[in-house]
Amino acid sequence: MPVTVTIQDRSKEVLPPAKLDDYEQTGEHREGQKAFALWIFFIVVLVSGLYASSFTREIGVLIFLWWLGACLWYFYLAPKTLLKKMRLENREHAITPASQPHLYATLSKGAVLLNLKTTETYLLPDGMPQIRVFSPPSFMTITQQAADLVQPAELDCLILRQLMHFRQKHVSRLMMFYLLRDAQPTVRLLSWPVGLYAFFLRMWWLDLAEMSVDRLTLLLIKNHKTIASALLKQHAATDPEMSEYKITSGDVDAYMEQNGLISFEGREISTQYRLGQAIRENPYLDERLQALSTFAESYEFKEAIQRLADARAQKTGAPVSAAKS
Repeated sequence: MPVTVTIQDRSKEVLPPAKLDDYEQTGEHREGQKAFALWIFFIVVLVSGLYASSFTREIGVLIFLWWLGACLWYFYLAPKTLLKKMRLENREHAITPASQPHLYATLSKGAVLLNLKTTETYLLPDGMPQIRVFSPPSFMTITQQAADLVQPAELDCLILRQLMHFRQKHVSRLMMFYLLRDAQPTVRLLSWPVGLYAFFLRMWWLDLAEMSVDRLTLLLIKNHKTIASALLKQHAATDPEMSEYKITSGDVDAYMEQNGLISFEGREISTQYRLGQAIRENPYLDERLQALSTFAESYEFKEAIQRLADARAQKTGAPVSAAKS
């Protein structure tokens, strides 16, 4: 007697809707909490140990007050001071619908997409190619060099990526890195209480946070080459080790167009070698690019795109579609 076997088509399964939080880099929050706990533990042990002895009690109190003062400045007063300075000295560089319609539209759409308030943003004429985020209050700075360094689609991607940092509540920690990096060596030394926190974050949290934001941004723009190209251009322009290879934005564009294929023309071979060598000598960047590419080519990514689309459809009342393999 013939037997009929029904094989369920996975492409017709309807997956439950998802949230972006479901696709964060594994361990990001845990490692951030670990870094914070170690920082607090070190300060408590140090201050308690000094306070326990009558000979060092005053030093213990002084260190505790120094720690409180450093935290107050780096996490509360500094962003307020910087924003006040921006409004006084760079008001004409504020991104508005009139001054920079495309950038303002990107910021507005990104804020709506991530359920954020539109971030006050300044396009600064001077400075290294960088995009920085600050909070509280929330604001962003983009240097003209950063805008000129990448193509418009890549700039939109980098802006959306920074907005994702706001969504993930990374900004206070990232801002601390910026301020410490910009400080004079003496000031940086005197800021050792927050410098210690930055050390712990760099050890356990920072790489995971950046990779998490890479993944989440990819789920929105759906093109990993755009993110990879923008990241490569930023690193080539700002990383001291990569700058030795004298890699230009055009070199990165040529490298991405090759798509891993080996060219037999002299300039392309030189570009591929220099960029490949520079990436291999930067394990952090290499790991991020590999993780981004692997995720983009995985079934998890395709499934995530479908589930997020279903979640948006539910919010708007549209019919939920079947997942695609």
